[in-house]
Amino acid sequence: MANALCDFCSEPQVVWRYPAQSFLAYVIAGIAGESVGDWAACRICHALIQAGNRSELADRSVRTLIEKHPEMRGAEAELREQIAHFHVMFFQNRAGSAMPVV
Repeated sequence: MANALCDFCSEPQVVWRYPAQSFLAYVIAGIAGESVGDWAACRICHALIQAGNRSELADRSVRTLIEKHPEMRGAEAELREQIAHFHVMFFQNRAGSAMPVV
């Protein structure tokens, strides 16, 4: 996972990875998006996952996305709903305990 970004908040300092099965994330206008394999996590997102704090995990993901793309602020509620849905799929397809990235 060299040069990886956190799959939850895009933090560049990934320190954990979560084994996960690949899954179909969305289909829009005939175009499919798939999540493939493990998910990377920074220290903060890892702590939120371990604590089962899905609400704050989604809040952090939306907050950091809007910080990088302020033009998306008008769609914040929709973004939060979609991100929370992706997180549900992550938890459903998680295939083991977090492992440190070395």
